[in-house]
Formats: sequence, structure tokens, C-alpha cells
Amino acid sequence: MRLEGIERGDIVEVDRLGRRFHALVCGSAPGGLSIQPLDRRVSYRSCRAREVAGHWARRGRPRATEEPLGPTVLQLELDLTPRGESAL
Repeated sequence: MRLEGIERGDIVEVDRLGRRFHALVCGSAPGGLSIQPLDRRVSYRSCRAREVAGHWARRGRPRATEEPLGPTVLQLELDLTPRGESAL
């Protein structure tokens, strides 16, 4: 996996020597990433790009607005035709 999209605070799934675990990315390290495993029984603190099996990016909360949220047109659309009948 390419490491260019992985940033500090993201979660990665690491496969190291057949052992899979999830870890929090602490930053970049020579040849890979500096990580902190979520499972305390895992002692690895770095990984290489080929050992990264999955990646979940950290995203912030959506911005709060003062405007009330309203339903969209597609949310209000209701299909009343019975199943199996085609609309003609």
C-alpha cells in the first residue's frame, strides 16, 4: 500500500509476519510508519508500506450550522406502486 495518503491520527491494519492488528499512526518513520498498536499485547512500534493491509482516515465532525436541516426532494418521494408491477 502507498503511504502518501496516511496521516498522523489515522488507523491502519497491519499484517506483520502473519499477525494482524490495528494501530494508530503516530507519524512517519524511516522506511515506513511509526505506530501505536491498539492492542497492548502487540509490541511492534513501526511498520513498512507492504505490511499495511488497511487504512481508515480520521475525519472531523461535520460543521454545525444554525440553519435547521430539511428533507431533500428524494427523501420526500414515496413510491406507492406494488412490487412486481412496472410503471407504464
